[in-house]
Amino acid sequence: MHARARADGGGEVEALDWRWLRSFVAVADAGGMQEAARRSGVSQPTLSRHVRQLEETLDVALFERGGRGLTLSPEGAGLLARARDVRAAVKAFERQAVGMSAEEAGAVRVTMTELYGELFAPAWLASLRRALPRITVDLVLDDAAVNLLLREAEIAIRLFRPRQLDLVAQRCGEQHVGFFASPEYVAERGAPETAEALRDFDLIGFDRVMDWIDAARSLGFEYTRDDFAFRCDAAVMHYRAARAGLGIAAIPLWVGERLGLTRVLPGQTVGTFPIYLVAHQDLHRSPRVARVWQHLGAALRERFGAAARGDGVRD
Repeated sequence: MHARARADGGGEVEALDWRWLRSFVAVADAGGMQEAARRSGVSQPTLSRHVRQLEETLDVALFERGGRGLTLSPEGAGLLARARDVRAAVKAFERQAVGMSAEEAGAVRVTMTELYGELFAPAWLASLRRALPRITVDLVLDDAAVNLLLREAEIAIRLFRPRQLDLVAQRCGEQHVGFFASPEYVAERGAPETAEALRDFDLIGFDRVMDWIDAARSLGFEYTRDDFAFRCDAAVMHYRAARAGLGIAAIPLWVGERLGLTRVLPGQTVGTFPIYLVAHQDLHRSPRVARVWQHLGAALRERFGAAARGDGVRD
């Protein structure tokens, strides 16, 4: 996508490429090239080239470059909000165009957490392939919430109720979380008889994410990250570590039971999380997105045993 940019004096300058603006916003929002590349999936050399081309075309330094990396220049900060507006307009155009397609074929981008990607997605994808062979799925695994408004994905499985008015959400069940360890660990170390006794065992938890600590506090127990024998913000590593005998982890009941782990403190539930299927309202009208939505929603309800609440309800 190209657009004619105008110089301050009113004359036209070289055509702008939408990709340059997209890369500028990505780098500015991420605070650097490396993090922007990780978030966007665009290589650092490409991001750097786009920013340089935009600066040369506008004859404006958008970033100040120093020993600590990139910092928005005053000119860049002044243009960032306008660039975000352009990004939002382009994405809205794309969503509307996709929504007009009457084809029940093509690709649909679906996002979910790494844990769901590993233990839920393969069987669902195989079922979807048999039912809708003309549709392909681009699967995005990310424990952070991918931005559906920017069309980073078309359908998402979320473990929280979305708030954006432009999103359509359907509740498909609940996920309960409890404490699990490997049978070998329990045979060697025993199992805690009370929640207070958890401190006497090897605990698996998060590094920077506070979910585990917050959940314990809501139950009346104070923990810090120093209480964990192993810390990792990737939730999928918690069940892997527990399975390897590293200690006790708080993981979804369906995961622990499926993997043959031993539940400790079986009367203690760490938390319950709703499972939502989410899409942008424009894309939800696309036939191919709608078919994947229906199939995925049915699979979630079958697996997690809940009737849908509010098909097409905006949350």
